[in-house]
Amino acid sequence: MRSCLLIATMMLGAGLSACTQAPPAPAAIETPAGVAPLANARIQMREVAEDARHPGVTTLKDRDGNVLPLIEPAFITTADIASVAVGSDGTTGHGTLILRFTDAAAPRILAATEARVAKRVAFTVGDQVLNVAVIAGPFAQSMQVSGLDSTGEAHRLYTEITGKAP
Repeated sequence: MRSCLLIATMMLGAGLSACTQAPPAPAAIETPAGVAPLANARIQMREVAEDARHPGVTTLKDRDGNVLPLIEPAFITTADIASVAVGSDGTTGHGTLILRFTDAAAPRILAATEARVAKRVAFTVGDQVLNVAVIAGPFAQSMQVSGLDSTGEAHRLYTEITGKAP
């Protein structure tokens, strides 16, 4: 009897919750507006090849000097980026780069990141590998580059990419 009462109470609660007013939508996360990157900034994101003998790779070194075979072509390039801003990593307090993509590039980036979930990718500026990460889930509108050594590095990269001081 007690279990029947518990089930009836749960069903009543479920029915009432369907009739209650929905909570307000969460506030949009504020991110800096950002600045368009310089056309010659050479920003790229490429998948890391599991085998250095993979056809069509470019080889760069990461920050520790390890060789990274990067599959060409890049699936994100400077032309895909509408704006760059400096942010802050909530865990380390170090600076980050926040990239917003163009509306035209978003569907292609979504498809590219969906195809690369759980794969390693490298984010580069010029020939400098800034970050190697595993794609946890697809994205299309924006991304954040964390793992930088300091806020000073984020500011230096922002200036290199945009030609402007943060």
